[in-house]
Amino acid sequence: MGIKYKNKDGIELNFTGNDSTSVLVREVVSEAVKLASEYNWHDEISMRFALDNVKKFLVENFDLKEK
Repeated sequence: MGIKYKNKDGIELNFTGNDSTSVLVREVVSEAVKLASEYNWHDEISMRFALDNVKKFLVENFDLKEK
């Protein structure tokens, strides 16, 4: 797909292992992807609601501060 995130030093994430952290991170990100796709494609309000849910989910699960 060609959109893998790299930081300013060119380092990218790698969660291909089967250790508990990698598995848990993949589960959380998979849930976020699922939330992002659960909306009515013909309804802009539904789309905004889904995106807001994804944002809240990621902020909560990765202990991010909302700006």
